[in-house]
This record gives sequence, structure tokens and C-alpha cells, in this order.
Amino acid sequence: MSAHSTFPATASPFSGDVARQIVDELVQAAGGAPVTKVDITSKQVSVTVRIGATAQIWSWQAGQITSTQAASSQTVSRPFNPDSFALERISQMLSTAASVAGSRKNQELQVLEYNQGVVLISVSTRPETVPVFFRPNGSLINTVDFATTAGMTEALRDAVDGSRQVLAISYQSGKGLMVDTPSGTDGIMVRRTRPAALPAWAVERRGDTSTQLFSPSDISPTVLAGLMAQIPITLGKAPLASQLSFRIDQSDKRSLPTIHFSLDGATVVTDTTGKDITSQVR
Repeated sequence: MSAHSTFPATASPFSGDVARQIVDELVQAAGGAPVTKVDITSKQVSVTVRIGATAQIWSWQAGQITSTQAASSQTVSRPFNPDSFALERISQMLSTAASVAGSRKNQELQVLEYNQGVVLISVSTRPETVPVFFRPNGSLINTVDFATTAGMTEALRDAVDGSRQVLAISYQSGKGLMVDTPSGTDGIMVRRTRPAALPAWAVERRGDTSTQLFSPSDISPTVLAGLMAQIPITLGKAPLASQLSFRIDQSDKRSLPTIHFSLDGATVVTDTTGKDITSQVR
């Protein structure tokens, strides 16, 4: 199927208003079918929609709208509303992505399910660079430094993901910040991990879900970041600081959770204010 678009061949998909309106036009051409993917390059805009058990791709290029059948695997992605994503900010996102990736060659913006129903915006280049990710509002998902207040704040926000009660918060070098929450099934928890350089992702895993819950709002990112810098010095193991790990939970059965830091076989326990209470919990 081929049809004329209301946008001429000279229209630039990398213009925010144009990108938004072309996507809307394609969704309308698809009969409002659920959208599972949006692709935008400098010359083409495509939306993948789910129609029953099949997927179709509706594309705009050079003022023409065409449709083709997509691979069946593309129906697996979770549908979303393109209006919930800041496509009008495409030029700013492309500029930011170029700065982060060090290239703006053949940029492509996609809106697609990233993990377990979480849909994000990403910008990649060809030849391939590491994708640069953005939140639905168009703000950058930063590479974080866990030893800074700003980095720990963003990582906690992403890993907590709005949960009001959690089982544990932990950190491991090379993996990132992890938050465990109940899944609703005994013995099964959801672990949401925020790596340093990627968006948070979630997976269900077996674990003790009977432990006492606590509010993540009890944990100060400033205190955590400061302790990550201070604990290796306190232990006299500053050269090994990058190997520091910690776990926050209610295992010590105090009124508030405690933070257990580990480094090269040594352990320090603090309260949520950062006070050393190692001798009180042994």
C-alpha cells in the first residue's frame, strides 16, 4: 500500500514538530492500532503496530506513506502511546547523544520497550556506537558515578522506581545499584539493577521475601556517596576503593535499616546517618 503524505519530500524528520506530526499521521494511517516501536532517521519515519498476532510497519519517506508486514517477533514488544514521548525534543536529544557518543553519523532515534514494560528513547549511530538513552520526557539517562551525590541520587531513583517499601538496597562494583522488592509471590522478589552506564532493568529471582521491609526514603544519597568515598580510607584500603560493596536491609532488627560495607574481607556497619555502629551489631 502506498499513499501521499500531507508532508512533502523536503520535510525533515529531525525537526521536532515534523517528527511528532508524521508519527501521528502514520498512527492514523494504521487505524490507531497499538504501537510497539517508533524509528526516526534523517530521511524516514516508521511506526510498527500490532494487528492481532501480526505486526505491520507504516513508513513515511520522501512524502510517501507505505506499509509492509514486519517480522512476527516485533509483536512481542509492549505497546505504548507515542504521545507520551517527547518527540518534539528530537533535535535536542540528537545533539546531546552526539556529544555523549562522540558521533552524529547516521543517527537513528527509536522508541521501544527496554525491559519489562519500560519503554525508553534511544539514539544510536552507524557505524554502531553504544546507544544513548533518554527518558520519555527527553531527559538524558546519565552515566553515573556512584560516589557522588548526583550519581547516587539518579541511580537510587531509577532502581527504586517509585517503590515505597523495599527488601534491600545493595551495590556491587561492576554491576551497579540493586533494589529488591516483593513480587507478590512468596520466595520470589524483583531485583531492579541500575548499572553505571545503562538504564535500570528488572528481573524476578528467588530470595527471602519474609524479611522486614523499609522505606527507601530513609536512605540519603548524600550519606551513601560520602561513605563510599570514606569507608576505604577508614579501612586503610583506599587503593581497593573500586571493589567496595554494600547492602542495606533490616537484618540487624533495628528501628531503621543498617548499611553493611565490605571491602577486601573487612566489614563496616553504619546507620542511615553514616555513624559507625559496627561494634553494636556484632
